[in-house]
Amino acid sequence: MPERNSWPVVLGLTISAKRELRLRDPEDSDDETLPRVKLSPEELEALEREHGGPFPQDFRDFLLHADGWPGVYYDLDLFGSPELQGAGRWPVAEQLLAVYTGEGVMARIGLDPEGVIPVAAGDGNDLVLLIRPGRKDEGQVSWILGGEEYVRAEDYKAFVEFIMTLLRS
Repeated sequence: MPERNSWPVVLGLTISAKRELRLRDPEDSDDETLPRVKLSPEELEALEREHGGPFPQDFRDFLLHADGWPGVYYDLDLFGSPELQGAGRWPVAEQLLAVYTGEGVMARIGLDPEGVIPVAAGDGNDLVLLIRPGRKDEGQVSWILGGEEYVRAEDYKAFVEFIMTLLRS
């Protein structure tokens, strides 16, 4: 298996892709936002305790390199500690999770609402869920858009790399 890019490389390539999009199509591109400053290991451990245990390794690694990224892809925010503690689009994510559960979307795509953590959301109907450790398919990421699973990534880094490809297309 080939070596994967490190988080600094993935984040740098995503920043570059956002910049390229803005130059290529200034009318239709999103704001040129940047990831937040990373969490310390101690801050991450405290956040994990608040959420009932450790996060999957790729998400942990992301938070140790960037404490979230508001507006990474148009209005889609990658959650960091502020959102995971209830700020920003966290209430939107909770509401979407409840709606998608009530409408049977979660069951249809094989996700247990208790076995996921919202890790990104947008203003509309974008909800990104990370499957908790100890659950079937742990560490995978599901992006639900308009009641349908838009993409299922093998892990959090693959999800961010998918966003990078969207920015480049």
